[in-house]
Amino acid sequence: ARYQNELAGVDTELLAERFYYQALSVAPQIGMPFNQLGTLAGSKYYNVEATYCYLRCIQSEVSFEGAYGNLKRLYDKAAKMYHQLKKCETRKLSPSKKR
Repeated sequence: ARYQNELAGVDTELLAERFYYQALSVAPQIGMPFNQLGTLAGSKYYNVEATYCYLRCIQSEVSFEGAYGNLKRLYDKAAKMYHQLKKCETRKLSPSKKR
């Protein structure tokens, strides 16, 4: 259902989410559904939801290796955004305040 959403443009995000939660209810020790839920979350809520899902995946009894890379990408994206915001703020300041 998630791939239908991504590739075919069919709105099946809620269905995919439901399937991942069902998988967790059957085998809560498996982290892969959390990784997929993080991917589904995308950048909602400033990536907080995705970060939570990736961390849950990593902390699962049977974690998924790809969650580490997904989480790192989110942190890199956040760092880049922070540095861009910082640049914009300093442009507005006078030279004495920049120091």
